Amino acid sequence: MHTVPELVALLGLSTENQVRNRIEAIRDLLAGSLRRGPNNQILLTADGLALLRDLQGLCETGHTLTEAANILRYKYEQTDRIVAEESPTTARNRVEPRERGEGGWEVLVEHLAAEVRDLAQRVAALEAVSRREAGVGSWWERWR
Repeated sequence: MHTVPELVALLGLSTENQVRNRIEAIRDLLAGSLRRGPNNQILLTADGLALLRDLQGLCETGHTLTEAANILRYKYEQTDRIVAEESPTTARNRVEPRERGEGGWEVLVEHLAAEVRDLAQRVAALEAVSRREAGVGSWWERWR
């Protein structure tokens, strides 16, 4: 079990607040790894440390804390889905998120992908217009 001051050193951070912010960002993923020790001290298991290291790695590559937490959630949801599909018992008893009335991360990713496609089409249209207008010259030249 690791304490917050130990996690500061293990993750290469400078303050305990940074560790606490990271724990809060993925508290739902750390639910089984968090414990309270003497004097209400936060304790984290080795599995929790691995999750925080993954989060820290994503933060170091340029993602914000929120983005990194969402990426981790999506990654672990996909892993859980693959494990569930491999197990015949859980596959029979599984209820799809849409049947439960939940959207899940899959719906969010589909929405964002559609939005990116739409924006790419808009940018292409604007670039075509700007190329066409670039050949005309200045606005006053057409009156000559």
